[in-house]
Amino acid sequence: IRLLLMDLHISSTTMADEKEPDEKEQQLREKIASQKTHMANLPTLQSIVDETGFTSPATKARAQLIKELSDNEEQLELLLESKRVAAVIRLQDELHPPQNSEDCPICLETIKHVNYRTISRLFCCGGFICRQCSDRKIDTQKMLIKCPLCRENIPYTYDYEEIRSMVLGHSNKGKAWAQTQIGIWYLGEESGSNFFAFDEEKGLQFLKQAADQRDPDAFLEMALAYRTGTLDMDESKHMYYLKEAADLGHPGAQRELGLAYESSHDEKDRLHYITPVACCTLGSYFMCAECGLTKSLILAKHYSDKSLGLEDDEESNLVSFSACDFSCALLALDIERYKGIVEIPGHSPIPKALFWARKSLELANDSFPYGTIQLISDV
Repeated sequence: IRLLLMDLHISSTTMADEKEPDEKEQQLREKIASQKTHMANLPTLQSIVDETGFTSPATKARAQLIKELSDNEEQLELLLESKRVAAVIRLQDELHPPQNSEDCPICLETIKHVNYRTISRLFCCGGFICRQCSDRKIDTQKMLIKCPLCRENIPYTYDYEEIRSMVLGHSNKGKAWAQTQIGIWYLGEESGSNFFAFDEEKGLQFLKQAADQRDPDAFLEMALAYRTGTLDMDESKHMYYLKEAADLGHPGAQRELGLAYESSHDEKDRLHYITPVACCTLGSYFMCAECGLTKSLILAKHYSDKSLGLEDDEESNLVSFSACDFSCALLALDIERYKGIVEIPGHSPIPKALFWARKSLELANDSFPYGTIQLISDV
């Protein structure tokens, strides 16, 4: 009876969770309809500006009504997009059930796919904490000195000898993550040289050992090695290892695989693998209505915004394109909302759009998005 009651409770909870977004969607739709009806009976923004100017209280009040309506429309579109994303993730989990889910020992949140993008590895004991807990320590300037799991001192970043000794010890015990790390060091040209001299044969050997245990990071590293020429370039092996890592839930591999499908014009698979990553590439798809998606400036802005906080030097060019897409979407969206009137104080997108357009140029490496120059010129 107790088990039956538990099943009924879980079932009712699930139904409630599924019903809640629908109720919120209905509420937003009703609110938007009511706002549009109310605003339809008011003078247009243009007529108020023509009569009273850009800075008058009447203009600001009318612009505020437009902003409130736009905010609700944005909430609705993001809610509908969250349903689409959830459906893609459910399908991916059905096709490729998570194989290495574990709980973070600090916050106890479940990490559905354990890889270097989702965790911070502790070399002393080989344990890990989730990326969010690790970042929280950095944000609050409370750097970890002792391991939260084994209480041993955590080696300094530049203590190469101690780190190498720790990782070798875990590798000798057959730990896949450690084998992957050593393989990366052997194949690395810069950071890896601090631990081991470049050795293609040994690097490949360690990565293969980890890949045999289906380590997602090892799969991704093997894929990249076959694409970049670290190993003999082989497109078929590159795609094989990339898909293995992507199907194990590795976000880096999912993004790379989605981009790799661009050349094959396989829009369905491209969108399937890009969607869970929620990266700026998805923003570009919404900006240009690619992969069967309906054009949406709201979602183009949303996904571009997600990539603006990346700080890795290797990602600077990606952030440059994200900043360009974000500034273009922001400007176009407000031009559409305010019917081309973008000079109203407190409602003008120009300062923020120009900031990110200039940031795009600043971060660009080998090339820069044409849209950035065009936007700055037009504004």
